[in-house]
Amino acid sequence: MKHIEVSDEVYQALKRLTSDFNQSPDDVLASLLHLPVSRSSQNDPLTNYLLSADFRTKFTDADKYLAILGWVAAQHPADFEAYIMSLNHGRRYLSLTREDIVAQCHHNQARQIPGTRYWAIMNIDTPTKRRFLTRVLDFCGYREEVIDFTCNAIGMRRPARRLSFAAA
Repeated sequence: MKHIEVSDEVYQALKRLTSDFNQSPDDVLASLLHLPVSRSSQNDPLTNYLLSADFRTKFTDADKYLAILGWVAAQHPADFEAYIMSLNHGRRYLSLTREDIVAQCHHNQARQIPGTRYWAIMNIDTPTKRRFLTRVLDFCGYREEVIDFTCNAIGMRRPARRLSFAAA
């Protein structure tokens, strides 16, 4: 086992990631570096998806948002459809057709959720996407920690920094 030195800021971020999901620092770093993660950390399927190479290929907030919605729809088809059907008043962020979304307002932009027959409104800001995802995930029965982690996967911006690692 090697030891590395990191800034206090990096350490705090790593500590948050490890404590939120009972993962080791090694697992978090392996995931970020696109390396295999140990089996002990694979306890929540949604978290595993967010840490997967497939999800990390999504660069825009919109693509991440749609990917998460698509994953949830595939894993919880009945709950996802029930949630959409429960949206009977106000602005509908999801629908069975593009036309339903555009009919609310001609300025709305809609994209199909990958791997589903559903459509999502796309011209909403990132905080609204996070709030909406919170409602969807809560409806599907996810724990608060998983919901927080999922919502933080959208809109995370990491400034470029130079890191120095000192092997012991």
